[in-house]
Amino acid sequence: MRNTSKILAIIFLFISLYSTIYAFTFAVIGDRAGRPVFGVFERNLSEVVKRKPDFIVQLGDILVESSDEEYRYVGSILKNVSVPFYIVPGNHDLYKDPKGARFQSFTKRPLYYYFDYENARFIILNNASGSLGKVQLEWLIEVLKGTNKKYKFVFMHQPVISPSWFFLFHKADPVESKILMKLFEEYHVNYVFSGHIHMYYRKEINGVVYIISGIGGARPYISSDLDEGKPHFILIKVSDEGINEEVVRLNW
Repeated sequence: MRNTSKILAIIFLFISLYSTIYAFTFAVIGDRAGRPVFGVFERNLSEVVKRKPDFIVQLGDILVESSDEEYRYVGSILKNVSVPFYIVPGNHDLYKDPKGARFQSFTKRPLYYYFDYENARFIILNNASGSLGKVQLEWLIEVLKGTNKKYKFVFMHQPVISPSWFFLFHKADPVESKILMKLFEEYHVNYVFSGHIHMYYRKEINGVVYIISGIGGARPYISSDLDEGKPHFILIKVSDEGINEEVVRLNW
């Protein structure tokens, strides 16, 4: 009996230890629209799929003006993506669909929501108009407060930071942005991803990493000779030991 008890104890210990071990990868890809370059988003997405992430988050402006033809075309691009594909609402996506009825029908998801995966919380926000507004902001606070997940990732279309003064007019509402940045710090958000500005930019502020990834297939706002102006996607590997990021760039 003693030997049996010891064996059972070892088995339970092994199961307990094994259950805390996890690792997963997700991909982030930016704007397709807002001056799309033909074929680039398709090539970029193809490279993403080859990496076999557990899921993909697209940062908005996957559409130009949400026409029937464009919805059919984007649907044809995504039909062979076999992992969950989350789309952040962008200003182009809601340009002719301000309440997001068609967009939600297409994505099969609301305009803002969250989901948990392993030991992480993922929060999709809708600031396509430039701000969240009072109701969504209050919802966000509750979502940030109501989790004990080790990691938190936030996704929105318009960034709360700007790469330079030149792009300030592309930044989200400045008053709300300051509120959001304080919330992200207070609730220990690890990464905040956004698109909208067609370039790559990364900055860490008070422990929060902000990444602008706006060239999934759109024409860049800066020279494509620079790494920051090349089409790209981001791979994020998450484990209990930490977060690793990789920027994968395409050649034009």
